Amino acid sequence: MPAFLVTGNPGSGKSALAAELVRRGLAAVDPDEDPELAHWEDAAGRRVSGPSRPDRDWLGSHRWVWSRSRLQDILAPGTGAVFVCGIARNQDELRDLFDRVFLLRIDERTQEARLAAHDALHPPGRSEAGRQEIRQGRAVFEAQMLNAGAIPLDGTAPTPVIASELLALTTGTGDAVLPARGSLHRQIAGSFTL
Repeated sequence: MPAFLVTGNPGSGKSALAAELVRRGLAAVDPDEDPELAHWEDAAGRRVSGPSRPDRDWLGSHRWVWSRSRLQDILAPGTGAVFVCGIARNQDELRDLFDRVFLLRIDERTQEARLAAHDALHPPGRSEAGRQEIRQGRAVFEAQMLNAGAIPLDGTAPTPVIASELLALTTGTGDAVLPARGSLHRQIAGSFTL
């Protein structure tokens, strides 16, 4: 019952990859679509609701996290393989739940274009403080993940190509279908994308 984390900076294609894996009949989770799994927490570790356009001060005192207990339920033994495609500030604390970790790498230009497209589809879009935090963190996050042993994937490639490469690395074939864990990829209105 393998579990795989596919992470990357905002704009790297995590949500699109989760949708492509589901389209291929695989169990994939976009944590941002599951409010029981992903949420904001304050400095004291309490779950809080986030503003639609957080400023620098708010971002400095809050973090986007995943619930360990909810993730354990999703990855429960006997439910088959699953791909979790997302990013959270506490994902290092959850790495023990995954067999392998993959990193979608992107360049600055690709990230800027994808963030602008996302914001255009989700008005009013991110705050400038949020965009600046994302810009400043891209290279640092990628370096940290690679140093921790994440397997790099080219996040600038078309999503079907990335999915095939991921499946080749996890199953030995780009067309393999792993046993599904159930209907885990849920569409929930109003989700926040980090």
